[in-house]
Amino acid sequence: MKKKSIAAISALCMAGTVYTSVGNAVNAAPVQSKHTAETTASQDRIYCIASVSKMYSSLAVMQLVDEGKVELDAPVTKYLPDFKMNDERYKDITVRMLMNHTSGIPMGLSINYSLYENVDSFVHDNIFDVVSGLRLRADPGEYACYDNMGFSLMEHIVENVSGMSYTDYVRNNIASKIGADHTGTARSLYAGDLGDTRVSLYRGSLPVKYPYVMVAGTGGIYATASDVANFGSAFFAGNDVLLSDDAKTQMSTRWNDDEKYESYGLGWDFVEQVRYEKENIKVMGKGGDVPYMHSSLLVAPDEQISAAVLTAGNDSSSQYAGLMAFALMDVVLEERGKVVSDLTPTEPEITDIIPDDYKKYEGLYCIGGLYSNGICRITFDGTAMYKEDLGTDNSSPEIFKITEDGGFVKVNDSGKMTSDREIVYFEEKNDKIFIRTDKFTVYPGLGIYQGIVGNAAGMYTGEKMEENPVPRSVQQSWDELSQTVFVTYNEKWNSLQYETPFYRVVTDEAFPGYILVKNSVGARVEKLTDEDHALFFTSIPSSANRDLFDIEITRQSYADGTSAASFDLSDGTRCRSVDSLPAFTADITEIPLHSGEAVWYRVGKDMGGKSIAVERPDNSAVFVYNKFRELLYSTHIKDAVNAIDLPPDGYIAFAGETGDSVNIFR
Repeated sequence: MKKKSIAAISALCMAGTVYTSVGNAVNAAPVQSKHTAETTASQDRIYCIASVSKMYSSLAVMQLVDEGKVELDAPVTKYLPDFKMNDERYKDITVRMLMNHTSGIPMGLSINYSLYENVDSFVHDNIFDVVSGLRLRADPGEYACYDNMGFSLMEHIVENVSGMSYTDYVRNNIASKIGADHTGTARSLYAGDLGDTRVSLYRGSLPVKYPYVMVAGTGGIYATASDVANFGSAFFAGNDVLLSDDAKTQMSTRWNDDEKYESYGLGWDFVEQVRYEKENIKVMGKGGDVPYMHSSLLVAPDEQISAAVLTAGNDSSSQYAGLMAFALMDVVLEERGKVVSDLTPTEPEITDIIPDDYKKYEGLYCIGGLYSNGICRITFDGTAMYKEDLGTDNSSPEIFKITEDGGFVKVNDSGKMTSDREIVYFEEKNDKIFIRTDKFTVYPGLGIYQGIVGNAAGMYTGEKMEENPVPRSVQQSWDELSQTVFVTYNEKWNSLQYETPFYRVVTDEAFPGYILVKNSVGARVEKLTDEDHALFFTSIPSSANRDLFDIEITRQSYADGTSAASFDLSDGTRCRSVDSLPAFTADITEIPLHSGEAVWYRVGKDMGGKSIAVERPDNSAVFVYNKFRELLYSTHIKDAVNAIDLPPDGYIAFAGETGDSVNIFR
């Protein structure tokens, strides 16, 4: 990737604010490089660095390993006696497994993980209760699958072993040792310890108040790009300021030698990159996303290069931050006479005839990527493979042609290979059939994004689904649930989850015995067991199997005095049917608030198209959504007006703390 690509990628990331810094160190003395691209923010702007935070909790644990206080292959229970799960295999989870994503813990992030305007200890204090009811997705150590919860547990390991809060540990043992004055947790930033140079954030064109991520070990470190690049220099060969060389070597060693799997290290998303390996250059990397902020850190330890990119924008992602970081890395390497070229996907040879034995691969598959999965039907007609998404409005199947090596390459309607190369392979293992996908995404003028996660040529992306015959009464019960929409109600008043609170169940005659659970973020496939339970079931050996949850239907009494079914996820999320919501009518003048339970209404016919004003306490919020379940109004928007338009057939929610109330005026 050439120098001119930096400007091109900056433009691509302009959904928010972009700036970068490259740490360029000689003899373990990091200095700022001249290669800096920025837009409207100054070099001192503070961002949440999202999942790059995992490198800080990983480094903290490795410091304790260096001190002989933690053993990587000791069970987690040695350091966290309160850690228990609803699965006896949890006793086999080691500290190393938390760090390299092989623990088998299925859960992603818990409720209330990101809060506007305030910080609290809810997530930190309740983590052991949350995980206690979970079952594992796989035997500990069986395969690597991205796991947020493991790093929250590592945060507790650091606290228990060191005897200090995680915030204090980061300040005393990491930030202060490298002069990172603007690095800390959400608590540090909220207290003003990092200064007052937070990046400006926007929802569309509207400025929002600042969100604080409560899972510090997982995604809640705040820093400037220069601080993060400086932190990256701690992994340089010969730099012993924070870690021993042995600790750094262990962290940069991939969890498994099989190249079919993602190349996770300890904390790192990848510790091998094919196009750099071809030039005998080792590069490790970590990316991250939280709402409104995204990050990427690349380190070439032997070349003494650290590149950090932090971006802001609701429509951006760490993928773009990663493209920028790679561009910066390549520029510095090129100046040193080491030119790294983009990978050129091999041109597969397409053949005309699909052997009959491929018919055994026909059927339904759970298939997906990093944040979402779905159900597809795969069929063959002798010359092509067809992949049809089910439970969606997409009626046109994707077409694939068989290649000489037995893979299937995606083609367009004319039978030509697409520029974004996608090749799928069927693989039988452990009496199951899996799909593995090699993918290269082309960004004209920017380069090629390699793989599903950017760290390997491909990954396992699908699993053939077994038939799941259930009693007719069970199927009918879930079919009835699919006729409504569910809405989250048990988050705190300042939780970001109220921006995307709606869920729905999708059933289909094409996949009996299974459901799709969808929200605006993505979808998950669940297997029905009875009228009240649906469970995760997949064993895809990759990060396509992340963030799994079970579902239980319970009966709840709500703060508004109603009682109805609750749609409960094992990650702690609770939802209620919008059909059970009372109408927001003209005679409502006061809304009593309740801690941890939003008060929801459907906009009544007499109020649709009208406006209200509210008088509310500080620790409260109001949200309005249209009939398409899109957020139209939030008091978390800076300087939100107090004239609230109510859309016909929409929804309005009030959230706050017990004892307070919201007064309504017309």
